[in-house]
Amino acid sequence: MKREHMATTLPAVIGFIRSVPHVRRVCFEEGPLAGWLYRGLRQEADELVVCDPRRNAYVGKDGDKDDAIDAEKLNDLFRSRMIRVVHQNDSVERAGFKQLVGAYHAAVRRRVSQANQLMGLAKRWGLLWNTAMLLEAKAKTSLKEKMKGAGAGECVQAIVELLAEGVGQAAEVEEALEQRLRTIARGDELMKRLMELPGYGAIRAVTLVAYLDTPWRFKSREALWKYCGIGLHRAGSGDGPEFLAVEQQCNRTLRGVVIGAAQKVIQEVKEDEDEPNVFARRYARWIKQGVSPRNARRNVARLMTTTAWAMWKSGQSFCPEWIEKTSGG
Repeated sequence: MKREHMATTLPAVIGFIRSVPHVRRVCFEEGPLAGWLYRGLRQEADELVVCDPRRNAYVGKDGDKDDAIDAEKLNDLFRSRMIRVVHQNDSVERAGFKQLVGAYHAAVRRRVSQANQLMGLAKRWGLLWNTAMLLEAKAKTSLKEKMKGAGAGECVQAIVELLAEGVGQAAEVEEALEQRLRTIARGDELMKRLMELPGYGAIRAVTLVAYLDTPWRFKSREALWKYCGIGLHRAGSGDGPEFLAVEQQCNRTLRGVVIGAAQKVIQEVKEDEDEPNVFARRYARWIKQGVSPRNARRNVARLMTTTAWAMWKSGQSFCPEWIEKTSGG
């Protein structure tokens, strides 16, 4: 009906949308600009959809490819209802909070990566360093001296000095972001209730809330599990065998959170009792029934994630009796 080339600015896109009579339906793929476009355009369209580009990739790679062709193919997919919707934050505040949480996890990965590089370099000179040594106040000077004592040349000593400085800076950024997140968690009613759940501290609680955004976006617990990386993907053909594997197209940060929480509660023992917590007891029951430790841990992660989801939806606090009454994972 109509084609147009325009700058990627809200006034230009809004002006084009308003030139189209109602009913107005807008669809574009998820990317770095998706959240900004979604919040800026949602009042201009009767239907606004941000879709998963991985789902569209095979169609997009078929035949010739340029911007006009891609737009036409996306239009065909949208009209055929063959797209997968990607959830977006409705408010600027929620989007900023999610980016703050993401910045913290990125800082952790950066600090760990630089520390691993430094420890790997030390091993090449017969030195075994640990993370605590790298985070000491005078690490930059002391590590350089240790490397000099091991016979390393000045160029290697310079590398160690720079990497040690980078580790210290990354640790400072990580600590500052962590303190900000803990302050947010202490002032939020939902996050305080989630921290009552065994295995969930402030960081896991804020990460769960930030990346799920709302509990109502999932139609079932199976959909929630898949998004968190603890659900199963089924594959089969005809009368042949059916294969089950853990869903890989998931939010990897959330997978680390829910699996880490499960691992922690499995090892925990209540301070005021000599018996494990309710999730650890369920884990022991699964192990006794012959379930492998890996699958039992995933079952615990599923049970804990479903419990957090129910607490969020119902507005209630954690009650161990809920878990005792459920039949399994």
